[in-house]
Amino acid sequence: MSSPVLDLRARAFMYERGDITLIGSWLRMGGNLRPCLVLIRSGEEYSDHTVPCVVTLDKAWIWDEDEGDPKEAARTAANFVEKLRLTHSLQSCIRIASLIHDHLDDLIQMPPFPPMDRETVAFIEQVNNKTGKTKHIEVKDYV
Repeated sequence: MSSPVLDLRARAFMYERGDITLIGSWLRMGGNLRPCLVLIRSGEEYSDHTVPCVVTLDKAWIWDEDEGDPKEAARTAANFVEKLRLTHSLQSCIRIASLIHDHLDDLIQMPPFPPMDRETVAFIEQVNNKTGKTKHIEVKDYV
């Protein structure tokens, strides 16, 4: 089974809320692309120590004030506060939970993953040393 893959270059929306950036993106899990809400520290999306905090569409119900699971939302918010390297306090947990709750509609309304333009970035020539057989491979990346 493959690990989930998150490419923050693919975005449906992005909001900066002080030191937190919220991004609507898609999480690849088992060949499927699922809409998700990603929280990261502002200005650190490509930093080595950034841990993206992800809310998938199938778990969005947890954050609903009427039908959600407040205990799970509180545990997850506290975990996100730690991963985002914020001051661990009740105020920080409430802030994270509020940010997620405020953007649930954005997550729910996300479109399916759009095709992205891809560009050839490299060519590989693979040679079998025993048979001399060659194989040419084109490497593409999103632009």
